[in-house]
Amino acid sequence: MDKLKKIFLAAIVVAIFASISSCYRVQPDPGQESVLVYKPMIFGHGGVDETPISTGATWCVFTTEYKSFPITPVTITEDFTNMIPSDNTPVSFSVYLKCQIRKGETPTLYKNFGAEWYAHNLQASFRTMVRDKASAFKMFDLASKRDISSQLEKDIYRDISEYTKKINLPVDIMQVSIGAVTPPEQVLTETKNTAAQNQSILTQKARADAELSRKQAEINKAIADMAYQTQMKMTITEYLHLRQLEIEKEKVELIKDNKNVTIIFGSNSVPITYPVK
Repeated sequence: MDKLKKIFLAAIVVAIFASISSCYRVQPDPGQESVLVYKPMIFGHGGVDETPISTGATWCVFTTEYKSFPITPVTITEDFTNMIPSDNTPVSFSVYLKCQIRKGETPTLYKNFGAEWYAHNLQASFRTMVRDKASAFKMFDLASKRDISSQLEKDIYRDISEYTKKINLPVDIMQVSIGAVTPPEQVLTETKNTAAQNQSILTQKARADAELSRKQAEINKAIADMAYQTQMKMTITEYLHLRQLEIEKEKVELIKDNKNVTIIFGSNSVPITYPVK
């Protein structure tokens, strides 16, 4: 009988030492909370500890598990590739959901929604909200009108906030942001080509308008010359001599301040003399 007692006591001692040696320490990082999940093999009760570990360290037996959650704000990115808006021209963009798990409520979060709370309870609804609201607009409106993006952000923020309250998710929605909306590369290329063509048309029109203006100016000048010639009762030859003198005068005015310049007046065929009547 004594021998059996000794064996039993030895077994208890071994069990105690085994339990002590299999313990480990749970120490969450700053900005985190850890949730303990008890899974006893023989004695005690299992389940989630309602008090999270936020500071310091706690020793746990090997049958106890834990899960850590960030309690500082985090930003979740959702990418939308080739989403179809109202004009059926696909666009791509990213939406950013900034949220924060409420401090002290990580046990409730884990017990009711699991470790992958976002993927299992929020992601599908969030993506559906974004897709449904963005698809009501045309591609160029989404890509170029900031007021539309701002309104989308407000509407999606309101809806996702209401949804988290409806399912009692202990997470606060802080912000919804929409990144740059871009159409496919071929659409961008076509847009650039169209812009270049439109600019070319504008340039050609401006050149044509300038030519028409110059033409009208020449016509007006010819009319004025003819009126002057008639008023002064000059022959065509006399008027041409006068114009040649004016041109020579203009030459002198242009180069009068320049040194080492030779000026040739007149020509062999038409001497620069003004006929006197």
